[in-house]
Amino acid sequence: MSLVSSSLFCYLVVVCSEVSFVLTYMHLCVEDWKWWWKSFFSSGSVAIYISFTLNYLVFDLKSLSGSISATLYIGYSLFMVLAIMLATGTVGFLSSFWFVHYLFSSVKLD
Repeated sequence: MSLVSSSLFCYLVVVCSEVSFVLTYMHLCVEDWKWWWKSFFSSGSVAIYISFTLNYLVFDLKSLSGSISATLYIGYSLFMVLAIMLATGTVGFLSSFWFVHYLFSSVKLD
């Protein structure tokens, strides 16, 4: 990977972690203890933006001459979007899990 790709990947991981931290903290402040899936989907929502971009490109590309090539493009795009959602969702969940563990491990009970 080049330096630009590596820095963009690190930036994506940091942004997904921070968004997940903030949303998990907001859920914990209102005593909503079901933060598990919300932290996953808050970071995984990056895939929605990518899927909109890829669907826009289907209609913009002139080289897709036929239904078979368009179907293959959409199919591979869906697999890529699913992989991105799983990757960014996992980053968000694991960072929120670490954050909640760190937050509640510092609480002293007498």
